[in-house]
Amino acid sequence: MIDENKQKNKREQWKKQVMDNLKREAVKNIIARTGDIARLNAKVNNTYTVYIKDGRVIKQPTNGKCIVINGKVQG
Repeated sequence: MIDENKQKNKREQWKKQVMDNLKREAVKNIIARTGDIARLNAKVNNTYTVYIKDGRVIKQPTNGKCIVINGKVQG
């Protein structure tokens, strides 16, 4: 009986861990897709995207040239 409870607890913990990992992967995918959609919208509307990379604010027009808006970002 005790072994069955231990196995059941291990299974439940494993299920929880798998679900947590799936949720993290889903969030990572959503974030990646958001950037892709922003770039696509900028291209369609002939505007630019703004993002932070290596602590700097970058403005990227549709021609692909990156412009640093300001120096290092605090925080």
